Amino acid sequence: MGEQKRTNRGIDPSKMKIYTDSYEKENRLRLKWFRKNEERLVAYTEKPNTQTVPQEVIDEVANKRKISYQEAERYPRIHFDDAPPPLVDPNAIYNTMKPVDPDTKKLIYTGTQKDGRLNYFHERVKILPEDKFYFAETTSWRYGWNMWNSANVATPVRYGRCQVIKASFYRRNGVARDPDWYQEPATLSPCICNLS
Repeated sequence: MGEQKRTNRGIDPSKMKIYTDSYEKENRLRLKWFRKNEERLVAYTEKPNTQTVPQEVIDEVANKRKISYQEAERYPRIHFDDAPPPLVDPNAIYNTMKPVDPDTKKLIYTGTQKDGRLNYFHERVKILPEDKFYFAETTSWRYGWNMWNSANVATPVRYGRCQVIKASFYRRNGVARDPDWYQEPATLSPCICNLS
């Protein structure tokens, strides 16, 4: 069997004296330089600042900013009476769930009480959450909300592996812009001002 070579961690004790001497020498030289140049350093820090911006330059920058602000393109504020009609059902303010299809609702009353309820729930489970609710009611619903609008159709693979996550998650062309349905733009903004 071969001998195992021992590896020392840190500084070898026989060389420790050399390192401590070099550190102490460096500290002495730094202290000597500081004592020699202390008066010069104090005088430099107490010297007043001579690099001031002339008043003409300050006035010129201020005037340019005023002109750029005055000539900025402004848009009139949208008044509440002129606002476009809402895109969602007004009942959505009071109800989180969209109205149930009458044919699906009739399933509750068919058969016994237990069978009707089960049939109703079996039909409701087949409907996507974004088709049942106006908005994502809980934060866990945000994952996959309106996913089917932009998801790739997975091709069936008979004898092999299908890279579903790679095709649906990773992008070959970088990050794409958000779809139009992702978030509605704000109608009121601090950038919009009224010129009346």
